[in-house]
Amino acid sequence: MKRLDSLTVEDLTAAPVWRYETGSGAETVVVAEARDSLSRSDEEIFLAATEFLLPDSSRFFGFCFPADDAGLEYLQPVIVTPASHVRFWFEGAVAPEFLSSQWNALGKRDEEVFPVRLRSLVPVDGGVVTAVISGVETPAGVLPAQVGGSAEGVSGAWSETPGSVRLRSPLSGGRESRARRLFATHAGLLRKRTAPRRQVEMTVDFDQEGAQGTGVTGDISGSGLFVRASRPPSVGPALNLTLSLPGGRKLHLKGRVVRSAAATAQARSFGFGLRLTDKPEEYDDFLARLFEGR
Repeated sequence: MKRLDSLTVEDLTAAPVWRYETGSGAETVVVAEARDSLSRSDEEIFLAATEFLLPDSSRFFGFCFPADDAGLEYLQPVIVTPASHVRFWFEGAVAPEFLSSQWNALGKRDEEVFPVRLRSLVPVDGGVVTAVISGVETPAGVLPAQVGGSAEGVSGAWSETPGSVRLRSPLSGGRESRARRLFATHAGLLRKRTAPRRQVEMTVDFDQEGAQGTGVTGDISGSGLFVRASRPPSVGPALNLTLSLPGGRKLHLKGRVVRSAAATAQARSFGFGLRLTDKPEEYDDFLARLFEGR
């Protein structure tokens, strides 16, 4: 468990995938995950180790959020250096002096930075996410003073495997970024989650195609929940779940497992994430009371 703004190259090398855990602003916390792939159907938000290539062929290491690849505001790429985190997307105006200080952290002048090519080192749904960054972006567009040379200069830098995914457009247009939908960014940190979750421990019994198990909830929301279980069910097949509420009441839920990690000596987080497909009204009523502290 670590603050997002203090992630280092060593952290990302040791654990290529990190999951948002809690907090906001400078207190945003992420947790290393024992995963070697991601999916757009993942219930939670993950960042992945990413390689960056500059026009002079210098390489850097950092992270992005590769499950959304429709534009820079979706990927939210960050180069990690010993001096600072270097960003390419900002929610508003940014001073040229600040940008120059970022490029200094890379040992580059303004005109030496772009275009930047990136490649996520963690596959998403079996594909490799790649992108070319032509300049610093804000919701208003690409900052003209930061646009470098043509992307053609790096077009052959990395060969692409079958099923690889390219950045679909330099600006996303009307669709809302998944990362920005769940968080607002401020000073490069993910700071506000709008889909409420609550940490609460309740016993869970589950059945997947005849295979039964028991676990304990870690956190729950209106759309899904995470269950700690030493022997989690498989990702994909439908799952029936019985949630034991305080007072002895039981709720029967249905869903699909979107991620699963068995308990091992190396696993920092084990269990499974469930996306709900069927739930009674009583479940939402229980959540409402829980969030209101009743």
